[in-house]
Amino acid sequence: MRAVTLIAAAGLAACGPTSHQGACKDVLLPGDLVITEVFADYQAANGGTGADEGKEWIEIYNGSGRAIELAGLEVVHSRPDGSKEKSHVLEDVTLAPEQFFTMGNSAQDLLPPYIDYGYGDDLGDLFNTDGGKLQLRCGDAEIDSALYQDVRAGHSRQLTAAQPPDFTVNDAAESWCEADATQFEAGNFGTPGQDNDCVPVIAGRCNDLAGPRDTVPPGPGDLVITEVMPSPAAVADADGEWFEVRVMRDVDLNGIGLDRAGDAAMPDVIEAPDCVHVAAGAYVVFARSADPLTNGGLAPQGTFGFSLLAGTQAMPGDVRILNGGTVVDAVRWTSSRDGRSLSLDPDFGNDTANDDAANFCDGTTQYSPAGTTADYGTPGLPNGQCPLLPPAGQCLAGGAPRAIVKPAPGKLVISEVLANPAGTGTDTSQEWFEITNTGTTSFDLNGLGLRGTSTTVNVVSSADCKAVPPGGFALFAHGTDPTINGMLPEVDATFTFALSQSNGTLSVLDGATTLDSISWTNEIQDGASRQLEPGAATTTTTANDSMASFCDALPTQDYGTTGNLGTPRATNACM
Repeated sequence: MRAVTLIAAAGLAACGPTSHQGACKDVLLPGDLVITEVFADYQAANGGTGADEGKEWIEIYNGSGRAIELAGLEVVHSRPDGSKEKSHVLEDVTLAPEQFFTMGNSAQDLLPPYIDYGYGDDLGDLFNTDGGKLQLRCGDAEIDSALYQDVRAGHSRQLTAAQPPDFTVNDAAESWCEADATQFEAGNFGTPGQDNDCVPVIAGRCNDLAGPRDTVPPGPGDLVITEVMPSPAAVADADGEWFEVRVMRDVDLNGIGLDRAGDAAMPDVIEAPDCVHVAAGAYVVFARSADPLTNGGLAPQGTFGFSLLAGTQAMPGDVRILNGGTVVDAVRWTSSRDGRSLSLDPDFGNDTANDDAANFCDGTTQYSPAGTTADYGTPGLPNGQCPLLPPAGQCLAGGAPRAIVKPAPGKLVISEVLANPAGTGTDTSQEWFEITNTGTTSFDLNGLGLRGTSTTVNVVSSADCKAVPPGGFALFAHGTDPTINGMLPEVDATFTFALSQSNGTLSVLDGATTLDSISWTNEIQDGASRQLEPGAATTTTTANDSMASFCDALPTQDYGTTGNLGTPRATNACM
């Protein structure tokens, strides 16, 4: 509720105030009145006028402990250097102790409800740029003065609410902040006639229960990144991406920067007037969104605006925490799965061991609300143990390590490709291709490279053996979620590069060796895969070198509900 600031108001001219010279009616000492708020730039609603006439205002506070007669008080407005000075002398007004008084650039008979007194145009326009200065004077004696600066349309500049108004405190620029909590008119923020509600952020300082103190910043290793969710499946990336840190020493998060080394944007800095203190052993989550209704049920300690990359060899994902120019911790990854966090094994929970991507594994605990699609991880909680990883050159078959089996020469054939999915905006989610094992023995996909027309190579990485039996198929797509990838059957591995609709190439590699490759010049039919004719798929890798060996999927081969045609993970049947 707005505080009542006037005890009496007598002799106010109906046609607006007029300036006159003279000393104050009351005996005032420096600090009896304090300048507490300035609103210099009105924000008009859409379609309205942005004129400040009748909308600018100044607030003062009676800190004397007694009622004050304001008659004769001179209010002076100028640039910070004293130039362009204009003034107004107040008429008969009495201000109660510990109350606020608002005066605005309006005629007395046209005052908005939140303004107590109108000074008309006597003070000129409050400055929107380069700042201004306000003074309260009785003759030659200054009762208070304050500078205002950093004006933003629709937001007042407020003296800190961290302590009672004081005429010495308002001399410091760091004691002022931008109102952003209370709207006194639609789209305009401030607290005319009321206690201020913002507290400025002071670098290196924060407010604790015992009062202001120096912050305790983290150093290298004090915060360890333990979990990252680059690609949530249950909610949009822009809402549901997050990463987690474990606190290794009692510190404050005030002033730390959340950042990607792989972009040019400035870090997102955690700024708060109150101390954001975290204790050793705690797990802290930072997320794209603070809203649990849209971010998958997260309760983050801070937010960031950049995007986390899924990660490839050519374009790794990364995230880091900064204290000024010092890196507190950073991690980097080259692969991740939709809907699965990258979870650091607790046996490797320090800022050195988490540099090795091999110490991370997929999250396995569902944290997202129940739904058709789930997200897995342990945001804000200790991570589970990662499964034992096989040695280099090996994979796990039924939990037991064995050597990875490479495809025999000429026995891996690219047999189908959908490079032009039906509909608009579907290429990045519904493109796919298939390979066939034309040999008589199984081989593993582990370690194979996938490359499109660009130079990007996606390497199939998995602890488990991804075996393809004789005559079997392997399917590669942009994602594993059927509701997003066009209702594909089980996807064996994902790729990030785009398939060209015309003049395209596609290759499967073993290191620098090309196991099979196809190319096409004519544009692929919209919504129909190009299938290697069944007879050609049982010969050698050279049989698919010509597009003459391929045909378009048949209208009867609708594998989902998205209008796309083909036979993913099944025998081709086009004619």
